[in-house]
Amino acid sequence: MYSAPNRPLGLAAFLVFAATGGISTAAPAAAQQPQAAEESASTLPQPSAASVRSAERTELTGTEIGTMWTFENAPLDYWEETYGFRPTDEWLEKVRLSSVRYGQICSASFVSPNGLVMTNHHCARSCAEAVSTAAEDRVETGYYAPTREEELECPGLFLDQLISISDVTERIRSAAPAGASNTEIAAAQEAEREAIQEACEADSDLTCQVVSLYQGGQHQLYRYKRYAPVKLVFIPELQAGFFGGDPDNFTFPRYVLDAAFVRAYEEDGVTAASTPHYFEWDPEGAEEDELIFVTGNPGSTSRLATVSQVMYEAHYRHPFIVGMLESQREVLQLIASYGPEAERSVRDNLFSVENSLKAYSGQLEGLRDTLLLGTKIRWEDNFQSKIDADPSLQAEYGDTWSRLAEIQEEKRLVSPRLNAYNAEFMGSPHLMYAVGLVRYVSEMAKPEAERSTEFQGDAVTQLETMLRGPFQANPDIARMLLAAHLEAADRWLSADDPLRAAGLSGEDAEELAQRLISTSAIEDPSYRLEMMAGGPESVRQTTDPLLRLAAAMADGLAEFEARWEEVLAAESVQEERLAGALFAAFGTDLPPDATFTLRITDGVIKRYPYNGTYAPPMTTLYGLYERAANFGNEMPWALPATFAERRDFVDMSTPINFVSTNDITGGNSGSPMIDRDARVIGLAFDGNIEQLPNEFLFRTVAGRTIGVHSAGITEALRNVYQAHALLNELLGTP
Repeated sequence: MYSAPNRPLGLAAFLVFAATGGISTAAPAAAQQPQAAEESASTLPQPSAASVRSAERTELTGTEIGTMWTFENAPLDYWEETYGFRPTDEWLEKVRLSSVRYGQICSASFVSPNGLVMTNHHCARSCAEAVSTAAEDRVETGYYAPTREEELECPGLFLDQLISISDVTERIRSAAPAGASNTEIAAAQEAEREAIQEACEADSDLTCQVVSLYQGGQHQLYRYKRYAPVKLVFIPELQAGFFGGDPDNFTFPRYVLDAAFVRAYEEDGVTAASTPHYFEWDPEGAEEDELIFVTGNPGSTSRLATVSQVMYEAHYRHPFIVGMLESQREVLQLIASYGPEAERSVRDNLFSVENSLKAYSGQLEGLRDTLLLGTKIRWEDNFQSKIDADPSLQAEYGDTWSRLAEIQEEKRLVSPRLNAYNAEFMGSPHLMYAVGLVRYVSEMAKPEAERSTEFQGDAVTQLETMLRGPFQANPDIARMLLAAHLEAADRWLSADDPLRAAGLSGEDAEELAQRLISTSAIEDPSYRLEMMAGGPESVRQTTDPLLRLAAAMADGLAEFEARWEEVLAAESVQEERLAGALFAAFGTDLPPDATFTLRITDGVIKRYPYNGTYAPPMTTLYGLYERAANFGNEMPWALPATFAERRDFVDMSTPINFVSTNDITGGNSGSPMIDRDARVIGLAFDGNIEQLPNEFLFRTVAGRTIGVHSAGITEALRNVYQAHALLNELLGTP
């Protein structure tokens, strides 16, 4: 399910503390990882011979970069030529103002003049979780508020409506002085972005964001009207909203009611927001081959990445992320096994991890596809040939690709060390206590003015409290987290890395974790107090194996953080040059990569090749009941209780889900699917497995967006949930 922006992942680790039974999280500094390699022999793998041969046979379609168009550069000529439809400025304005960004994870839309908002079930789950009680689990049972007084406020939720757009490219580009280093350029541009945003918000009551498009080739100031508070109106029970569970996730055919409704309110929290721009509801929906648009906030794509960057993803970063997500899933599953309350506490986290794991695994399979890489090679060759054909452009941009390739080599070397040397990477409590102790002893021996900021004044109090107090981590989970950290370090670090001599022995990670824990005194508060009193010399003389490993990690982390910052700055500068070359070759005829900002994408409802036959363009409620029966009504295909109770009242022929050729990715969850009259005909919630590699290259042979059909939502509200007040508001009837 496309719930969260598909950007580089911060992997959270989860600890169950014995004293409270609660959950805490710790995020690492980075989640980018190359394969083990000697620093003196860093050579990025090259495309296979099969991919090169594929490139020679590939014919480009012109849409390899996708169809995620910005509203300021809507492709009116392309739409007219392709579909015979040329929207007016008024149509575009209505569509833009009817679409909203749902918090920091999803998309949504206004569907009535009274602040009613449509989004996905899986986007609204966090609200349902927050308003649940010990007596009423509103995730499991769902919720419906037939009156405004019964709507429940979603803590912290807000909606952002894009009001206006202005170009600030020249201000950002001129922020750094001539001759500045890569790091200085990146810092100056970031400072200028913040200054523009702060000035914008000081002069208005809007929320402002400087958006970088085309990898820094263009910078736009987006101004948003923020709606808060937001209240829950309707969410179906979990089994209806996530029918089929993780096995059916990113697949089709599907039979899921992944829909929910909330309402925007004025600041007083009593008056529903007035929203004159909204999408009208089409209760019949659309048919196959019909033109539809999806508006939403896709999180990130990598279509403009070079071949060398794609090779880095294929051989290093994506395999690393998949491995870390697998470890995280094991930890969460262990926590969930402790009982119903523990399971509920990690339910959303486990859902998110499993969703991400399936997404990244699907992307990795695409990266191993010779046809995809061949098309990427052909597209890049075509791009470079346009630059090389013009001597002035060749002189200005010709070495951009080789410089980016060199940067990928450096990323390959720095990234594994940045993660392995970071105690918070997997959140191992033993490593965090040990590294915290080492750093405390080292920093507190210095004059306060020379210490790091976290060791000055009151900031050090929290660490002191932890170090002086009891070690309170669940032993099974703590051991798993340490083993996961050690396994990643052993797999990805070079053979001569200093961390190996400091304690990575090459033995099985679980055995090493058990040995380090059993032979270390780090769990003993009196030992930690002794080391704190002994100063730096006590750390240098220690024979504690875990503390020796922690000392090596603490010594190296600052170096690798600085090198990583330099690498990212250098890559940013070269990507901006690449964007300049792109503009020189194509102008704005191509859409920029996704940035979790509002886009509009065109497509049609269309079947696709599937399992030796064709997947249907849409499914019906017949299929929901049949799939439950085919699996003996076992989870996760058990028939939702409400659908079972109302079986005799349901029109089984009603469409429930459908597929289209629209271009979406993470962050598009909750995006409205509209027809040429700007009426809601569906609600995007997922892509199929075949669509996942579209992260790197857009293809529509079998990749599809999956939506909930408006007819299915209508039928469910009317005859399953009997949510008549909500349905009447959607239909605009009294």
